Amino acid sequence: MLDLEEPIATPKPAQIRAPKQSRSRRTLERIVAASLELLGTEGLTGLTVHKVVAKAGSSVGSFYARFDGKEDLLDYLGERVWTEALERWEVALETRDWSTLSLDEVVEGSVGLLIDAQRSRSDYLKALDWASGSQNDAYERFRGELLLGLGRLLLEQRESISHPDPELAVRIGLRAILGTVDAEIRATDNRLDRDSLTTEARTLLLGYLTGNASPAAQAIGVDFFDVWG
Repeated sequence: MLDLEEPIATPKPAQIRAPKQSRSRRTLERIVAASLELLGTEGLTGLTVHKVVAKAGSSVGSFYARFDGKEDLLDYLGERVWTEALERWEVALETRDWSTLSLDEVVEGSVGLLIDAQRSRSDYLKALDWASGSQNDAYERFRGELLLGLGRLLLEQRESISHPDPELAVRIGLRAILGTVDAEIRATDNRLDRDSLTTEARTLLLGYLTGNASPAAQAIGVDFFDVWG
């Protein structure tokens, strides 16, 4: 039985304070939108309570009614970003017709998705990455479910997998790609751009699953899943 989840810690979701009244919800949404905009334009240093409430058109009191301070806000934002990404992924898994994709397309999409989940494309996510612990739990949950979902999609193409143990190959292959992506993104010298990393990782995974280690053809450009909506 495929077990992609066991080696990955998947903590329970943190409790997010969700206001019950519509007015309070609107205030919270304005605070969130203002915070993400400030993170995107000014980074962590530009994110202050006074700037947030000024941009949100709310009060300092309304901010502290919801958050203990800046760190609490960052924890909430990190939790929310990855929780919403997970919700979109779960919907996509259930509602999309994945049967039209070939193994090559699923591999390319899987590799690209793992890269995008690691290499934040949005400025505010890059800022959140610097906030200690702000998104670790939610990200680990997202990554664990992402690996499980990708594993299921790849195993739907098992007739195209020549490895004698497709389930083991998918498990090891995805973890090899994840480790490669982690290491490459942390590299300080000669780091590959996204397209080059996608091509090489795709060749690596396809070679392991099918026994064909020849360089992959030009990327197909499959419409797979956008982690950022």
